[in-house]
Amino acid sequence: MNHIAKLILSSAVIIYGKTPLEYTFSVSNGYDNNVLRLSKNELDRATRNNNILGGASTYDSFITRVGVIFRKDLWNFESKSVGMKFLYSYSNNIHFHEKEYWSGGIDLTYKWGSYKNLRYSIRHLNDFYLRHYINRDISTNNLEPCKFSDRDQIVLITQRMSKYIWVNFGSGYLQRYYAKPFTEFDLDILYLRGKLNYKIQRLGSVSLQVTSGRAISTSGGLPKRPSSFDRSYSNMELYIPLKLRFKNHFFKEYGVSLRIDERIYDAENEEDVLHAGRSHIDQKYDLWIKKNIRQNIRLKLSGRYRIRKTSSAYGWVEDLKSFKQLQCALSMEWDFVYDRY
Repeated sequence: MNHIAKLILSSAVIIYGKTPLEYTFSVSNGYDNNVLRLSKNELDRATRNNNILGGASTYDSFITRVGVIFRKDLWNFESKSVGMKFLYSYSNNIHFHEKEYWSGGIDLTYKWGSYKNLRYSIRHLNDFYLRHYINRDISTNNLEPCKFSDRDQIVLITQRMSKYIWVNFGSGYLQRYYAKPFTEFDLDILYLRGKLNYKIQRLGSVSLQVTSGRAISTSGGLPKRPSSFDRSYSNMELYIPLKLRFKNHFFKEYGVSLRIDERIYDAENEEDVLHAGRSHIDQKYDLWIKKNIRQNIRLKLSGRYRIRKTSSAYGWVEDLKSFKQLQCALSMEWDFVYDRY
């Protein structure tokens, strides 16, 4: 009820004014074959040891997600405008009740021309469940649910460079805080992001985005943090999306993207074998197609293959922290406009 009340309040705020209110409702159903991101060895052992699944009966699940997006211009003058966008979504995994969570955010954008704008965005991800882990500070077999919440803020500026090229550049601040008893993994993450976009004439667009981040452990030392291990790391991410659109074609859009994230941990303490000298490369391959059912209704079929390869001085750490994951989803979106003032 609190989530609904916040949604109604936010909606009431952005409805005020004489410019049209655009809003989109979406419903998505999908499947995840490795919800807990288990390694191959863990998947093999899960059939014999239910503790690996944290008490769950399976490691895959169907996923349902509903969402709403509101868009509204708050101010217009000649070619300049100030707009706001509000997002909210709720997700539920049928076989993992701990995986129930919501996310939302607000964008404020000042535009002074085509592909010329300054945007401030804030996003919140609430109680995202990873899996059950052993709380080794008090036991060698006591499993606890591990959840974290994200608050991500970013300022981006967009500038047209030529008829077919535009760029985005900005910086962000992500706060990733874990629920007890895993607060020792709390992080403040600062990052820089740059994106080069190219419009392919009468065909679509392709982009190249680079993000460089630095995560700093915020939990301090004893007694707040049970151990003195450093959880800080540096990361570099490469993202390349390609979107293709064809006139009078059955599908509205075809898309493919590649995202590669390399993370290197600072930890050098030999007692912290899970992190000392550890790094990983996380790769995500996405495919999607979109189809217009009506002018304001569209379908999207999407799939993702994810593979994480971990490097460590310890072979068992590499086996434990490497995994593969396959996801697919079918989504439907409805666009509406409210313009009665």
